[in-house]
Amino acid sequence: MDITSFINSEVGDFEYLIDPPPMEALRLINLRKTSHVLLIYGDMVASYEGRAKSQLEELMPRLVISKPDGTFMVHESSKREPRLWNPPPSTLYASINLGVLTLRSVRVSPREVVVVEVPVIRFVGAMRLGVTLNYRVFGTEEDMVNAIVNNPGIVEDGLQVIAREYHTIVGDIDILGRDSKGNLVVIECKRSQAGPEAVNQLKRYVEHMSQKEGRPVRGILVAPSISSAAYHYLKLYGLEYRRVEPKTLV
Repeated sequence: MDITSFINSEVGDFEYLIDPPPMEALRLINLRKTSHVLLIYGDMVASYEGRAKSQLEELMPRLVISKPDGTFMVHESSKREPRLWNPPPSTLYASINLGVLTLRSVRVSPREVVVVEVPVIRFVGAMRLGVTLNYRVFGTEEDMVNAIVNNPGIVEDGLQVIAREYHTIVGDIDILGRDSKGNLVVIECKRSQAGPEAVNQLKRYVEHMSQKEGRPVRGILVAPSISSAAYHYLKLYGLEYRRVEPKTLV
């Protein structure tokens, strides 16, 4: 079957095969794997071996997405995340074994390998996509930290910022400050609802700084909301909470 091509100077070229023989699919994959995003749809099985092991043993329709940077994903009909995947930089190797299209995505360090066998190939597409160079997400934790550094009164009147991203052996403290009474204050920022893990993180910072300074240190968790469990642990550990919506800071 011939490759059908659509070329447009704005969106790049697009090539696809429908129900191709394995060798035709292999030719397109190897031709475009380093320059195009590949979509491979068909009945397939897959496995992963690396820091753990997992298998998709049942032969069923799945979708493989392979990107020029080495990203390799095996998707099913549910969930946002792929069932199996390899991050960049990984290398895609495609071959035909006993008439079956075989895809191997190999990451060197740490070594991780995803193997996909596609005995029934329904569709192979190759498309050139763009890359946004100045991508930014507004309302991030960094935006929250910047806003508090520029206006500490968001958290508390009289608060003074001493340092941001203050490095310690237990992690980097988002903001280290001093309140109007001279008490040291550790501030941990979260852009979405904070759970118990955020409280435990703040607790580690507070305990470390208290031991280092030889005096009590306040801890404040800044987030748009907190879970009921997080609130319970805040009270248990004597920590504080300030509600701040990231989207209101930009």
